[in-house]
Amino acid sequence: MLYIIIPVFNRWHYTRECLESLRAQTSQEFRTVVVDDGSTDETAAALARDYPEVQVVTGDGNLFWTAGVNRGIEHALAQGADRVMTLNNDVVAAPDFVAQMLATAAQHPTA
Repeated sequence: MLYIIIPVFNRWHYTRECLESLRAQTSQEFRTVVVDDGSTDETAAALARDYPEVQVVTGDGNLFWTAGVNRGIEHALAQGADRVMTLNNDVVAAPDFVAQMLATAAQHPTA
């Protein structure tokens, strides 16, 4: 299973657009992990309320991007991920983004 790791700190409006673009994917063969590094805006509440399918890993505000990614990868691997990718929260993915990624991965299984 592909796990998409999205480290965030505040900027909920970007995160919401990113998550909506993932909901609209033509392939739903993935899991989303948001690493919320202690956001002080509405991020935590909105994730819990509006995105129950998203796995949330929390930080204390000191993870920043790299440690947030590492924490997300650790979580994904513990869940059995066989593929992991990172995504910035200001990315709006094209509807076939995941399908294309999985097709390419299938064509190049050792990559």
